[in-house]
Amino acid sequence: MLKPAVFASLLLASLIAIPVASEARPVAPESAPAISNIRPAQGGYWQRCRWLRERIRELEGRVYYAPPWERPRIERRLFERREEFRASCRHGY
Repeated sequence: MLKPAVFASLLLASLIAIPVASEARPVAPESAPAISNIRPAQGGYWQRCRWLRERIRELEGRVYYAPPWERPRIERRLFERREEFRASCRHGY
């Protein structure tokens, strides 16, 4: 008889404590996030360079297996992507 009473009281206490804990405020005061040294444009810059690298590799693979009538178009796109990569992602390296 003692075990069910203890279990019931623990169950009741946990049901009461859950709503209170969900509405509790954090112990430390919330503050605004620190200012980052990374400019928003930098993230887009690196993503664009990564995208260009991936397209260059993809086009290189496609040229190898492309039928002869599609190769000039793929080679032209490959040349354009390489030039864009050199112009925007390889400054000074």
